[in-house]
Amino acid sequence: MWRAGSRSAELGVGFALWTVKECMQQAVAWRPRDLPAVQPRLVAVSKTKPVETVIEAYCHGQHTFGEKYSSRTIKWHFIGHLQKQNVNKLMAIPNLFMLETVDSVKLADKVNSLWQEKRFSRKVKVYSIGHLVVLILKITGVT
Repeated sequence: MWRAGSRSAELGVGFALWTVKECMQQAVAWRPRDLPAVQPRLVAVSKTKPVETVIEAYCHGQHTFGEKYSSRTIKWHFIGHLQKQNVNKLMAIPNLFMLETVDSVKLADKVNSLWQEKRFSRKVKVYSIGHLVVLILKITGVT
């Protein structure tokens, strides 16, 4: 069986992704008709690939990556607008190091209540600049 990774250096990541997705679609077409029409998800494993290759895959539309090992050296910073319905998801992210800004008092209250509920060992700093509230959360104990 041909493996996408074995020739991706020669043919490019984009072509390798396209080939794998084509094989997936053929497999979907061959399945029995009485099975649900659920599209398979391609999870790319990036653990041994150079950063440039992972970025190239991302630029070609591959946005789902899987890792076998959890890197304790990565420190994730969340930047930009955070929606209230995504606070729980954000707090569950391994190696979340910092939530850079929170742009409303309501959102700050929701984050604060989750902090108290979960009893996270994280530090919270709140800065107010006029009507803008900036909440900076720094996780303690991340190596």
